[in-house]
Amino acid sequence: MNNFGKIKYTYNTLLAEGIAKNSSKEKVAFKKYIKTIKENKSLKTQFDIYYNIENKIENDGWKALVYIDECISLINTFSKEEIKKANSLINESDLIKNAKVEIDENKSKLYEAIDTLISTVKSSSTIDKIVEAKHTIVDYILNNKKEDKVEGGYGLPNSVLSEIIVEKFNEEYVDLTESEKEVISVIIGSDKSDKESLYKKTIKECLTLINNRLAESSGNIKEKLLTTKETLLEKQYNEETFLTDVSKVLELKNSLTNN
Repeated sequence: MNNFGKIKYTYNTLLAEGIAKNSSKEKVAFKKYIKTIKENKSLKTQFDIYYNIENKIENDGWKALVYIDECISLINTFSKEEIKKANSLINESDLIKNAKVEIDENKSKLYEAIDTLISTVKSSSTIDKIVEAKHTIVDYILNNKKEDKVEGGYGLPNSVLSEIIVEKFNEEYVDLTESEKEVISVIIGSDKSDKESLYKKTIKECLTLINNRLAESSGNIKEKLLTTKETLLEKQYNEETFLTDVSKVLELKNSLTNN
């Protein structure tokens, strides 16, 4: 798999699975993936192209076509070989190679079309292929709908995270702690006030665990605990970043409980 869009989609799905299972393997891989993109201009440019086109909403076909051309032109400063080599940097891990992720049909066609425009050398024999790819993307943009607000930090819509988390919850239920089960149940069917109460409750539990640790700690450990406590005291509930925030706080609580 050398298609940047499909690689991006796979990493997003693996991240959601990692949050659902409270598994660090997927989260670590995702952070490495983000770091690699930030440090590689070709990858960063591709990320911007796919993100901009995937989220573009337009009802004028001509404007959509011009938008596509302008987006794709951003990659022209890189050779086809540079792009291929850059993509291999985020496509070599066993986690990605062994991932079995089903991509939505419309998104899959979109990613294929964008990849065609990026990777195809323009010539008299490839014009039909390029035109067909542009037609596919224009059709996607004209029929695109506004998605959920995006989770801070991870770049995933609430609906994507929630759907995959619930699915993984059903698969992994027996392995979850009581705290994790409570988080899942709130995600599935609760309103804003329940989520806020759960978030504040989890932070309060973390603070209690930290206070207990402080009584028997000293030196660097005590300093780190105090820094963590200060950070927690500054935390505020944010509905848009709830899934990300509560996952991190729950991770901290499990760490304080088990270590």
